[in-house]
Amino acid sequence: MGIRWQPGIGPDPEALARMATTAGKPAKVMGEAWFMGDERAMFDYLGATPVDDLSEEQIENALSEIASGTRSFGHMDEWDDWFAYLLPQLILVKQAPAHRRIIELVATAFFSLHPERDDHTDYNDALQTLGQVIMGPSRWQDGRLILEHLLNGPPAGPSDSWGWWNVDGDLSVSLFFCLKYLHPTHIKEWIGSVFAMSDPHWRAQILVWLSATRELWDAGSVFPSGLKNQSPDVGWAESYLIEGKLAGAFISEENRSAFKDALWPVLALHLHSWRESIAQIDYLELEALPFIVDLDTP
Repeated sequence: MGIRWQPGIGPDPEALARMATTAGKPAKVMGEAWFMGDERAMFDYLGATPVDDLSEEQIENALSEIASGTRSFGHMDEWDDWFAYLLPQLILVKQAPAHRRIIELVATAFFSLHPERDDHTDYNDALQTLGQVIMGPSRWQDGRLILEHLLNGPPAGPSDSWGWWNVDGDLSVSLFFCLKYLHPTHIKEWIGSVFAMSDPHWRAQILVWLSATRELWDAGSVFPSGLKNQSPDVGWAESYLIEGKLAGAFISEENRSAFKDALWPVLALHLHSWRESIAQIDYLELEALPFIVDLDTP
């Protein structure tokens, strides 16, 4: 199955229920990845506290440990089991924009545990849930992005910038998540849905992302670890962990080829009109348009 992005249509409740049924709460708590000596700290609060009562810091610490531990030391059953349990729970209770860092960390941990797309693994439920958070109703109104949730929110004064030369981390990681785990035959339909949205702010974010990440989706020569601390900023929470140590390429050649085959014809049809619609909004013309580059030809 593929996916289509539609404003207001967030994670699939049936897919979340399947994931929760498949992965019950582990009997033993997980431990930290980085320790010296004989004492290893354990995440006891995971076993004692319902997920929706955990603090943001507690959740972030657990996800960071799973992501960094797996990246450095390989799979451990306890990390795999706790992530499988936490995945649907966190998508259910943390999908609002206020919790975007949690969703970004969930995706980072998923990348760490699944560094390469495997034809023998079913990613459909993950795509229908984590891959759909960015379309949730808390982010959209009447087919348009709710602007107060974007980037750092509207500027405080008329002389302040908004930062439209950057891309929100939750959008960037969602785009990569779908591009990485969709079957190549389903990428065209997904791309069509991405370009079907008429909101100029959405268009600005998509085109800035495409411009800033071309080395990943075109040449496949870099990893998300190279995205942080650059302008435009298209990184997300702990994206620096996703590096060449995990896999030969972040996006498989098959998916990159399918993406480009779908993308270039759409850009040929719509790039000019999208730029024109972006230029109609003064702050997008000033902040985003100069960073929409290198998209006119393959």
